[in-house]
Amino acid sequence: MGNENSTNEPPMPQDRQITLHTLLEEQDRLKKRLEELQKLRKDPKNPSQDKLQVPFPMPEIPLVFRGRTQQGEEAPKCLLSNLRICYPLPGGSALVTFDDPKVAEQVLQKKEHKIDVAEECRLRVQVRPLELPMVTTIQVSSQISDRRVLVSGFPAGLKLSEEQLLDKLEIFFGKDSNGGGDVEIRELLQGGAMLGFTRDGVAQRLCQIGQFKVPLGGQQFLLRVSPYLSGEIQKAETCFQPAPCSVVVFNIPDILDGPELHDVLEIHFQKPTRGGGEVEALTVVPPGQWGLAVFTSASG
Repeated sequence: MGNENSTNEPPMPQDRQITLHTLLEEQDRLKKRLEELQKLRKDPKNPSQDKLQVPFPMPEIPLVFRGRTQQGEEAPKCLLSNLRICYPLPGGSALVTFDDPKVAEQVLQKKEHKIDVAEECRLRVQVRPLELPMVTTIQVSSQISDRRVLVSGFPAGLKLSEEQLLDKLEIFFGKDSNGGGDVEIRELLQGGAMLGFTRDGVAQRLCQIGQFKVPLGGQQFLLRVSPYLSGEIQKAETCFQPAPCSVVVFNIPDILDGPELHDVLEIHFQKPTRGGGEVEALTVVPPGQWGLAVFTSASG
């Protein structure tokens, strides 16, 4: 009988067999996932009409804001940015702001004030509280934008200007090979960037891929692409609330010029005997003209 070449290899341990089997299953799963992504990139008009899944919970009812209700902790210093409230002032009126809100309360106790101009001349004016419109309830509905995405995950200390960062994002996500398309609009937001595309399907495709390695400043960073939510105010309720330190003076007759009238009013409302006190600001609108008082947030 001839000699047969044979090797007697020891059997593979069971734990290694299990590990090998697990690795083969994972390899097969990754191959299938890669085929799905490649097919998705080649087909810009994905036939799937399923609703885009958002990677975080979405409210099923509109959001309603009913003012700050935080208790027990210090509230943020700034809850609103660039808040502007405009209050029209008619001719023959003045806006007086005091340092102390208690002074404004004392001045308002008398609806009519007699202001001394000369020995036998007095101005009769009416004083009213300054009431500003305040938003008490805002109802906002949100929906996923069909053509916009939110790009996030930028590293801290990235040495790129706003324009440079947006340019690089537009170039990367404008390429079909990256699953993108022509960028129509772009905007840098707090914590991310918004990109808007000219064609349907691009935003959905990018969100399904989810993560991209994007070259920024000579390095590659893993950025996340998620759906862009746009909000629309459905309902807003307002009420008028008095400004604590200010009053409005009406029915000022046209008998004094601007600077002289300003001095007369300031002297009157600073007299403690008239219920007045330290005046922080005073603005006079002459008869026949209109003024606009603009109020901003204390932190702005």
